[in-house]
Amino acid sequence: MIRGVSMSGSFRFADYELDLAAYRLRRRNQPVKLEKIPMELLILLVQRAGTLVPRSDIHAALWGGDVFVDHDAATNTAIRKIRQALGDDAAIPRFVETVVGKGYRFVASVESHSTAAHVHDSTVVATNRPAAGLRGAFPRYFVNRGTQEFMLQVGESLFGRDPAAGVCIDHPSVSRHHASVSIDASGAVLRDLGSRHGTFVNGRRVDGAVRIDHGTIIGLGPITLTFIMLAAPASTQ
Repeated sequence: MIRGVSMSGSFRFADYELDLAAYRLRRRNQPVKLEKIPMELLILLVQRAGTLVPRSDIHAALWGGDVFVDHDAATNTAIRKIRQALGDDAAIPRFVETVVGKGYRFVASVESHSTAAHVHDSTVVATNRPAAGLRGAFPRYFVNRGTQEFMLQVGESLFGRDPAAGVCIDHPSVSRHHASVSIDASGAVLRDLGSRHGTFVNGRRVDGAVRIDHGTIIGLGPITLTFIMLAAPASTQ
């Protein structure tokens, strides 16, 4: 358990706020009901706002290859529920545009936000810790998904479905070795490791290595995490 500072990432568009940490959609601070699959699809679309999200990507991200379901019918239902929640019109879309025969595009302007909040008794999964000589020389780094927090080591931390990963995310859309974060004295760098469903930084897909800062929203397919940096404790010597 840890007591400290966490981050709540969100996306805002029109009168709506998509709160990733709370897994909640709000309109003018009032909750908007949305079921799990439509919510995950909305997150995926908002993360990739302005770009076409093919149906094949949606199917793989939401159900993977191990779930037998009528993907097209389930996707159509999820899109319908998203439009109902947002008061959107398929014929004149303000939010979700259908690209016939291809997929969907989120067309509204999106802003990414992160706000500091105090978190108590959050779960921390610790990876390898820095050597004794490095303690205190670096800030402390974490990523959080909702109330779950993962401590990142100095050096390289693997993100993926592999149980041995420093940040293990058990979701069918997350690759076994999806991405990594490397930390040294100059800061933190995120790399995609050839993942099937992509790695994103504040909604934009990463094609190589990119430096990340406090409050960055990392996307592993439709799964989002917030990168947190806490200042190193002052020396007592």
